[in-house]
Amino acid sequence: MTELEEFKSQDIFNPKYLFHGTAHEIEKLECRQSNDNEDDAIFLTSSIYTAAAYAFSRRLKEINEHYSFSMNNNGELPAMTFEVENLPGDLYGYVYIYEKTDDMIKDNHDLTTQYRCYHYLEPQKVIKVNYKDFENFFLREISFYE
Repeated sequence: MTELEEFKSQDIFNPKYLFHGTAHEIEKLECRQSNDNEDDAIFLTSSIYTAAAYAFSRRLKEINEHYSFSMNNNGELPAMTFEVENLPGDLYGYVYIYEKTDDMIKDNHDLTTQYRCYHYLEPQKVIKVNYKDFENFFLREISFYE
């Protein structure tokens, strides 16, 4: 089993690893406020599919004037439903991988894959992910852009 296959097949409700997806390589993750939350934290997920969705969505936002994204944080697929005008064939992002520790706190919902950490994190491992390796786990809706 490859490392990526191990990440894809882990039990997301009893994870060994947590992930953070972003469009760019960075040296360390800092606590930030999310768009839909007042908490200053680093947001992590036990689903590599969700982390990849965030990595791709951020890059797609940079290259599209019009877009729509819906992320799934309960472990069900598709991990992301989206509309964009421009979806490049070479789309990629980065997923930061961490072994789960006690200071990575699961959100207070039984079926969520989202965790928070309240201090900076240096990557234990970073992998570059390609959209083509994950596209079957997302749903691109047909829109007026096409």
